[in-house]
Amino acid sequence: KLFAVGRILNILGVFGVVSGATAVAIATMSSISILTGIPLDGENIAASQGLFATILIVIAADFSVYWIHRMHHEVDFLWPFHSVHHSAEVMSPITIYRKHPMYDLIAVILKSLLIGIVQGIILIFVFDGVDMITIGAANAFYFMFNMLGSNFRHTHIWIDYGRVIDHIFISPAQHQIHHSRAPEHIDKNHGEVFALWDWMFGTLYVPNKKEVLEFGIVDEFGDAIQQPHGTLKDALVEPFLSSRKAFEARSALSRQTGTGND
Repeated sequence: KLFAVGRILNILGVFGVVSGATAVAIATMSSISILTGIPLDGENIAASQGLFATILIVIAADFSVYWIHRMHHEVDFLWPFHSVHHSAEVMSPITIYRKHPMYDLIAVILKSLLIGIVQGIILIFVFDGVDMITIGAANAFYFMFNMLGSNFRHTHIWIDYGRVIDHIFISPAQHQIHHSRAPEHIDKNHGEVFALWDWMFGTLYVPNKKEVLEFGIVDEFGDAIQQPHGTLKDALVEPFLSSRKAFEARSALSRQTGTGND
């Protein structure tokens, strides 16, 4: 049911991220050009430079996606919308489609902004800017490649690349660990294509051998939570209620802290 609800939104979301991130990247380069005096000369890059620019655009996109994914795990009022995906107790290639529509909406906005800004900063200082067609095509390639790889990453089959490659690319086994309830697996392997970001920022978990895993979500004490999204209604409504509680609790704590300081 979530698959049916989310498909149209997801398709629109991909186009939204590609166009949004591209527009933000162009705006970022233009702004830096105005502030620093660096001329925008990206229209004249050679073919070999265009290939290098494409690689940098893809790397910048995946770096940004890592942080947006991690943010949904660590920000208490964003987590409820992402928890719909993690409450899956069985992994399969279609688990990727078990997502709350609000998660897709928030992700489109955040990805467009962060990916575009990171790409714009890198490209203007490396190439004096890159044309919109190159950026848009590279972003489209990344998101289509990532969409196809998402089904593979969510397979129920333990597929591990080995310790060396597991430090570079996220394997299906590593993504299964990302969904695991085990305490040592919580908030590990946030990367989508590259494992490099997890390795760099301390969230990488590389298995030594095949592990027996239980999937689902846990509370703050690490205890398994009974399935909160057993129906379509629950899956759509419960995250809003939990997000509101988290936001209200955060606001109350902020007020208490402010009063205490006075």
